[in-house]
Amino acid sequence: VDSKGTVGTVERRGRANGGACCGSATAACGHVLNVHKNGNPQDGGVAELIDAQQANVGKLLMPFAGRLAAASPDDLQVELSYSLQESQQQMIEQIVKKGASSVADGMIAVLGGVQINTPPEMEDYYWPKHFDLYDNKGVKQDELMWE
Repeated sequence: VDSKGTVGTVERRGRANGGACCGSATAACGHVLNVHKNGNPQDGGVAELIDAQQANVGKLLMPFAGRLAAASPDDLQVELSYSLQESQQQMIEQIVKKGASSVADGMIAVLGGVQINTPPEMEDYYWPKHFDLYDNKGVKQDELMWE
């Protein structure tokens, strides 16, 4: 959030002009919206051959294409943040399920949320969205977030 309240942009220390908070997310969103508009939401795009990390961000966002496309221009960056957080939460849950058996005795705590970057004269924020406790079988045992 920049000093004018615009979501999706940030003023960076040492730079005259602000820019996108996350260029990778912005590029992936553009790709997902383009693929969604052209009717092939499973298309991974040429980026897979060139930049595997960027292609992965697009792949993680692809299930959210409809939500992103339905967002108004004013709300697109907010919806992008929610969509990224949800896609990352799903990925973390898969990682926990796959690797939980490596925890011999104990629990796994997972905290997930949204980083909110602000202008240089302000403190940045972290907005927790999930705080879950899993056993060593990868089964969620408790949700520790308050309402």
